[in-house]
Amino acid sequence: MIYRCVPEFVEKVWGDEKLAKRYSVRGKIGEVWLCSDFPAKRTELVDRSGKKVSWSVVNELWKSERFPFLVKHIRASQWLSVQVHPNNEFAKKVGEPWGKPEIWIFLSGGKIVNGLKKGALEEIKKGNRDWESLLNFVEVKAGQAVYIKPGTVHAMGPGVEVYEFQLTSDMTYRFYDWGRGRKLHFKESLAVATEHIAQPFEFKEFHSPYFNVKLMEKSEFITNKSVYLLERGTFDDEKYSVPTVFISCGKEKVRTTGRIFEMEVSH
Repeated sequence: MIYRCVPEFVEKVWGDEKLAKRYSVRGKIGEVWLCSDFPAKRTELVDRSGKKVSWSVVNELWKSERFPFLVKHIRASQWLSVQVHPNNEFAKKVGEPWGKPEIWIFLSGGKIVNGLKKGALEEIKKGNRDWESLLNFVEVKAGQAVYIKPGTVHAMGPGVEVYEFQLTSDMTYRFYDWGRGRKLHFKESLAVATEHIAQPFEFKEFHSPYFNVKLMEKSEFITNKSVYLLERGTFDDEKYSVPTVFISCGKEKVRTTGRIFEMEVSH
């Protein structure tokens, strides 16, 4: 069986109307949760006839208590908070099934925070808060990607737009928020942060210990037990004008047009 996810729209202080207009909704939308079984932000599921389906049906077929994959469409009009995600070991200590590894696939370029400079962690522990000197800034281009493994300090800059593929978790610790006054998680951030720097690369496919993601060029294929993100085009002869995610629970023959990304469990 193949199920379609109905997106959830999330307003952010760094969001704007551009992403909202793309999906014909209103608000300062920063994130579109295209596929999520996270308890606080579950996307609705429907079958091919449009009938609602419970996540328990999919999870039973996938043999998972919580669906493992979360997919977002994100666009920033301001800097996102400088943040870091925990690994599996830390996450399990606080009651979550896994940590939060993720990959950003860039739809537009710009500047991002990509890790800490060498020696920065020790400087932070000593009380240094000159973030401009502590953070590693890099320019990225559309078509590139970065893998944000747990412990990597990161932030997205103004004008950057991505598809984000990750494990289903919302464990985000804010290190710094550019003076906006939102709650920080400084102690937790310091406990999980490393000085790791991710290397941007031209995206075609990606493999990690947690999941694989690839860009497919096929117009007809047999699905795996996977998640499929159609950017725009047709999926099994149905037309879609905005990014849409489908979940396959086995082998199904489908026809597609347009760019489509496949996300599957690492083997």
